[in-house]
Amino acid sequence: MPEFRCTRNALYDDGGQEDADLSVRQGHYIIAQNEEQALEEMRARFPKEVEAGFTVHPWKSFREVVPINRDQYCQPKQEQPQS
Repeated sequence: MPEFRCTRNALYDDGGQEDADLSVRQGHYIIAQNEEQALEEMRARFPKEVEAGFTVHPWKSFREVVPINRDQYCQPKQEQPQS
C-alpha cells in the first residue's frame, strides 16, 4: 500500500512556551489505500481539527537500502613525490 505524508492546517497551540515541542509540527506518515483513506485517518486522530482541514501528499519513504561501491567514489589519496 502507498504511504502518504499528512499535515495539520490548524494553528499549533504550543502554550506560548519558548521551548515548544517541535514534534507536533512534523508530518504524519500514514499507509493507506488512497488519499481519502489517509484523510479519514487524520480526521480520526484529530477530530477537533476537521474544520481547519489537513493536507495529504503521496510520499515515498527511504526504507530501501541501496549498496554503493565506495571504491568508485572514494579513491585513495595519491602521494606526491617530494622534490
